[in-house]
Formats: sequence, structure tokens, C-alpha cells
Amino acid sequence: MKKSILATAIVSLYAPALFAQDTDSTKVDETIVVTANRFEQTQTSALASVSVVEREQIEQLQADSAFDVLKTLPGVEIASQGTKGNANNIYLRGSNYNHTLVLLDGVRLNTAAGGNASLGLIPAFAIERIEVIRGPRASIYGSDAIGGVISIITKPENGSVHELTLNGGSNHYHQEGFRSSGELSDTTQGNFVVSNEASKGYKIFQDATDDHYGYKSQVVLGGLNHQINKNWSTGFQGYAQQSDAEYASFIYDTNFPWGYLTNAKNEENKDLYTISADVTYRTDDFNSKVQASFANEKAQDGRATLNAEKTEITSERSTVSWINTYTGVDYLTLNAGADYYYEEAHNGGSMNGYPVGDFTENTRNNTAVFATSALDYKQWLAELSVRHDDNSAYGGNTTWGMAAGWYVTNQILLSGSYGTAFKAPSFFDLYYPGFENPTLKPETSEQYEVGITGYHSLLTWNIVAYQSNIDNLIASDTLGNTTNINEAEITGLEVTLDFDTGPISHILVADWKDPEDKSNNRQLDRRAKENYKWVMNYGYQDINLSLATVYTGERPDANGTKELDAYTTMDIAASYAATENLDLKFKVDNLLDEEYETAYDASSGYSWVGAERSYYAGINYRF
Repeated sequence: MKKSILATAIVSLYAPALFAQDTDSTKVDETIVVTANRFEQTQTSALASVSVVEREQIEQLQADSAFDVLKTLPGVEIASQGTKGNANNIYLRGSNYNHTLVLLDGVRLNTAAGGNASLGLIPAFAIERIEVIRGPRASIYGSDAIGGVISIITKPENGSVHELTLNGGSNHYHQEGFRSSGELSDTTQGNFVVSNEASKGYKIFQDATDDHYGYKSQVVLGGLNHQINKNWSTGFQGYAQQSDAEYASFIYDTNFPWGYLTNAKNEENKDLYTISADVTYRTDDFNSKVQASFANEKAQDGRATLNAEKTEITSERSTVSWINTYTGVDYLTLNAGADYYYEEAHNGGSMNGYPVGDFTENTRNNTAVFATSALDYKQWLAELSVRHDDNSAYGGNTTWGMAAGWYVTNQILLSGSYGTAFKAPSFFDLYYPGFENPTLKPETSEQYEVGITGYHSLLTWNIVAYQSNIDNLIASDTLGNTTNINEAEITGLEVTLDFDTGPISHILVADWKDPEDKSNNRQLDRRAKENYKWVMNYGYQDINLSLATVYTGERPDANGTKELDAYTTMDIAASYAATENLDLKFKVDNLLDEEYETAYDASSGYSWVGAERSYYAGINYRF
């Protein structure tokens, strides 16, 4: 599909909805969000740019991972390097892939070792809700939230369900899962999910020596929530994942003394688990919550052969958070708290017959205090937040944010905001043996944003313009040592429309941005200047149909030496409620069988490519 065709379709569908606004409507969307400011508020009163995806929408898309959902949202670009089990970089509003904080049930997934987060193999079947905050949130969460925050929630709010899912499709894909949630007693709610999936994969690299690079993953998660009495409650949540994913890579082989064996099949074995427990005290106007959590990730990399030597990277983080929210003053919400976390990372294993050197330092800790206030008075909204982080490795950082909004009418909101943020250097940045630089400073940013939003009974629309300035970007110098040498400027415009035309619902997204590397005045790698998205859903009686179209514009890679062509993907899904308990599902990914590159490897001169047209079918059965 050409860009002009998609643009014409967007305009033609938008036109009838534009003139169908209900001028007597009030603020209609009362969706509750938590991620924006770490307390509950309606989406219409949150001044951050927020996208919320509920389970119903995830099921309509027949998503099998969070990526299937995220790629349809404003400001999100994903550069994949194979299947969802491989490296998949998420760029939020053009910021770096490690500039987005990822939370799983409130627990940080960004590793201390490298700063990235693994979320491709979190099964969509287990996800109840995704909240995406675009823009700096360091004054709320601390490090990593330069581009924004992605919060994945697996814990159901309420209700009872017991459901089995069985799915299969192209490339020998199969997934089996079971989820159960409900009341265990009058005061106790429980949830449990188990999932097993695998695929032989496809030829993910242009010059790959194998036609299949697959993955397999097993996930178990669950939790309990108990109401002790009227004011006190407690909860527990756990997540465990074991996965193996094959990928194409250069690797040195002693049997080939002249150099490297190109495109050998490698494999990453990963174990990830998180646990968290909390105690909450709540009255009519006060809420205090203490949460303790632990996250551990171990990744082993090497040849995909029996008894092959492997490198091993481990990251651990222990966290304690205390959050207090007071709503006893009319129109005002006050929020304050403290965070503490202790991190430990190790680099080991062996490569080419030699042991891999560990980081020169293995631990660090971070203590932070923060305060937030939100005003919702008549037609006026305002937010102010400040946070100070003190880290044992790189010192202190103070970040702050402010935002204001004015409802010009009951339906039209004008808003503006300013915020600062930072990204802590990882253990690889600071302490990699032979290239360590313990004097590295955090990457820092500031962002300005203005927007206008309309809430109408038949149409919700949003236009946001922003500019981000990012300094002290960490990069390697001519000797391979990490240093704070780069800076970037990203200006952008986001337009989102959400409306219905009869029985069909539409979400249209247009992103325009200029992501510039100021150190050399060129476009940032793997970030397009244009992205368009169109999600349609049709529901009638027992039938549901959805279509997700995503256009990604041209973008450079490999320091601007390679231009990746623009491409469009279309995914279509259909479901039929055969009985009250049984749903039949069918899905086609990449309906047009588009051939496209997702990223480029300069060392080989070849690109990673997207999957060909793929077919899937399955059932959901509720007990």
C-alpha cells in the first residue's frame, strides 16, 4: 500500500466524523490511569500524553505480544531484529531505545547491566492493560523515562474468569495458555496465568545461513490480593519466564583462522523473574502504599549447538517504594514518597575459549524522594512534580516537571507542559573491562509540549507538538571508550483521531518528527520522519473483525550509511463466538506480503527483514 492511498483513506474516513460532534457533550472519557503521576486520576484530568489499551482491545487485535499493541500507538516505533524473541528496540517519540522506562506490574524491567528491557515474550494473553505515557517522567520515576513510560499490567482489577487458549499457525507456531482469576473468599482475590509458546521462526536476516530462526518461551505468573479490614489491604504478584531465541550473528570460530564465520546461528537463553509485595492503608482522602520488589534477569549468549560456550550477563534489582496520596483538599491531589533500589550486575561466561571479564564494579544503589501535586478546579488543570535521585555511582540528579490545562469549552482542552529527565549510565557504560569510564555523567533532557484535545460523544481527537533536547548522550570515541559526546534534538507533531462510522470504530494516528543528531546534523538512526497508523474494528452480534495498518517512513541506519525503505504492514483478525463459552479465531499478519527491512547490520552489509505473510488460527474456551 502506498502512503498516498493510506493518507486518502484517513481523510475520507475522518470527514464524516468531523461534522458529527455532539456540542452538548461533556468530558466523556473517564478511564482511570495510574502511570502518569503514580496515583489514580481520570484520563481527561491527566495532562501527560497518555494511551490506554484495555484487554478488550488486545483481544480484538488478537495480539500475541505487547509489540502487536504498541506498534499501533502514537509516538511508538519498533525496530525488530527478527522474531519477538530477538532484540526489538522501542523508540518513543524518537528518543533512544533505552530511554523508555518499562514496568511490569509496577516492577522495573530495564536491566542495570545494559539499560534495555525485554518485553517481547510477555504473552498478550496474560496482559490486562497497557498504559503508555509519552514525554519525560523522570520527576515521577527517576532514571530511564526520557521518552516516556510503558506500564504493562497483568493483574485483573476484579471479576472472575477461567479461560483456555490454543493457537497455531505459520512457521510451526503454537501457543497454549490458561488463565484464571476470581474471588478465593469474600476478602481475597487471586489470579494465575500459564503460557507455553514456540515457533520455528523465519529467515530473519538477508544472508542468513538458515531458513528458520525460532524461539520458545514458558511463562507463569500469579498473585493474591487480600482485604485485611476496611482500611488495610495487602497483595503479592510474581512473574517467571524462561526463553530460548535463535538469531543470526557473526561469531569467531577457531576452526576458521582467517577470521569470522558469518551468519552463524546463535542462541540467547534467558531467565527472568520478578516478585513484589505491598501493603496499603486507605481512608476516604488518604492512601499510603509500601511496595517491595525484586527483579532478576540472566541472559546467556552463544552458538546454537550442544555444549557451546556462552557469555552470561546477570542483572538484579531490589526495590522499596513508599507512596502517599492525599485528596482532603478540594480540587487538589497531593502525592509524595520515596524510592530506594539496590542493583547488582555481572558479566561472565566464556568466548573463543577465554573467560569473559566481569565489570570492574558490580553494585550501586539509588535513593530518591519525590512530590507531585495536581489541581482540577472548574475548567483549570495544573500539575507540578519534583524529584531528587542520589546514586552511589554518579551522584545526584534533580528533575522537575510542570503542566497546565484550560478547558476552553466542556469539550476542548488546551494544554502545555515542560519537563526534565535523565538516563543513568549502565554497568556496560561505566565498568566494561578495558573500556571503563566511571566518570560518565547521566544523559539529560528537557522537553516542551503544547496540545489541544477534543472530547465529543462521536469523536475524540488530539494534536500535540513537542520538542526534546537531549544532552550528554553516551557514545564511543575513536578509541572505543564510552564518553558523553553526543546530543540530539527531536521536534514532532502527533495527531490522533478516535471515532465511529456506524458499526466500525476507527483509531487514526499520524506522527511527523525531525529526529536530529546534533553532533553531525543528520537524522537519528532507525527513526522515521513519518509514521501513520489506522486501526479499525467491526463488531456485530457474534462476529468481530479488526484491521491494523502501520506505515513506517524511510529512515537511516548504521550512522547514516544505509537508507531503509518505507513500508506498510496490514494485519487482519476475525473472531466468531460459536457458543457462550467458545470463541473461534483467525488472523493474517502482513496481509499484503510486504517485503521490508527492519534494521541494518553494517559489519555484514545485510539487513534484518520482517516476516512474510503468516496465518494463525485458535480457540478461546471459558469455563
